Amino acid sequence: MNASVWQSVEALLPNEIDFLSFNLPGYVGSPVLSEMTMDSTVDWLANQLDGKCHLLGWSMGGLVAQAFCQKYPDRVESITLVASTPSFVQRENWPDALDESVLKQFIQQLSENQNTTIRRFIALQFMGESGTTKLQKQLRTSLMEQPPASETLNLGLQWLLNCDCREGISQLPAQHWMFGGMDRLIPVSLAERIKAEVPEAKVSYFDECGHAPFLTQPERFTKKLLEFLQP
Repeated sequence: MNASVWQSVEALLPNEIDFLSFNLPGYVGSPVLSEMTMDSTVDWLANQLDGKCHLLGWSMGGLVAQAFCQKYPDRVESITLVASTPSFVQRENWPDALDESVLKQFIQQLSENQNTTIRRFIALQFMGESGTTKLQKQLRTSLMEQPPASETLNLGLQWLLNCDCREGISQLPAQHWMFGGMDRLIPVSLAERIKAEVPEAKVSYFDECGHAPFLTQPERFTKKLLEFLQP
């Protein structure tokens, strides 16, 4: 995806909030880096920000946000993680995640037919939700007009497969986790594990949402975000 997905939330935020959304390197006009790693991406993000910030990361963007907090802890006031996780795949003592084979299948499908894979991936994000046909079409159109290179998409899937931020959960700043009750990519059961490991963390639920509550319930999403940022 690209930064345009945040437009509905930005429109609902009060003017005093300086909201910045970024296309990660390799996405829509943001050049690839000489070394495309998570660490170099975090350094790139640090150069886009001035002073302390409240980080908001969705899905894979949540991994980047967590890695940013680990490397630049003094630059972050809080972190909100939307339909994200410290580890996207199941690992030892971490069952609330995707089976590794699912991501490996996406990687294989991407190499065979990028457009079809993107279409399926968008549909998966809203599976079970009603009234999202128009939204899915808009997202497909947005992506097809300026699609990321297959190398960029493959790198993102490799991050989902390999990045493991579990050890850093307790060291994160003030944290807010948002889960969709119908999410097929991030099990809502992960919320209980987060609360057990970080009792002070705020957790929000969107019972009838899939993987992108800020797109299907932007008003409710923004209200919960502001309740965390402006208690």
